[in-house]
This record gives sequence, structure tokens and C-alpha cells, in this order.
Amino acid sequence: MKKNAPTRTVCVEGPAGAGGRVLPAPAVVVVVVVLLVTAGLSVLGTALEAVVPIVVTGGLMGRELVRGLVAVLSPQRA
Repeated sequence: MKKNAPTRTVCVEGPAGAGGRVLPAPAVVVVVVVLLVTAGLSVLGTALEAVVPIVVTGGLMGRELVRGLVAVLSPQRA
């Protein structure tokens, strides 16, 4: 399975013989972070109606932050 994957892709493999798809590591990290943030806000007593907009807003802000950093830090093309 490793010989079929591109060399620059970081992937997380499932159990042997699972026959499922290979998930990219950043997607797994995003899911884990969202679950941890949601659980943490719920434990601190935040209402579920407030947790969802908080997580969505944080995700959108994080996405724009990463896009901006990539644009600034990537080499300029002529």
C-alpha cells in the first residue's frame, strides 16, 4: 500500500485487512481537535447551542489564518 501513495503525502493507515481508505494525517488531527474542543466546552458548562457556533467560527478563522500564512510564507512567483 505504501508504494501506491505519493512520497510527499503523510497518511495514517488503518488496521491490516480493513480494506478502507487511507486518511490524510491532517484530517485526523482536525477531527480530534474538534472533538476535544467540543468536549472541553461542554465540560465547562457551555450550552450546546453556543458550542456549535464557537467551533464553526474557530474553524473558519483557523482556515483563513493558515491561508494567509501560506500566502505570506510561500516563495513569490514572477
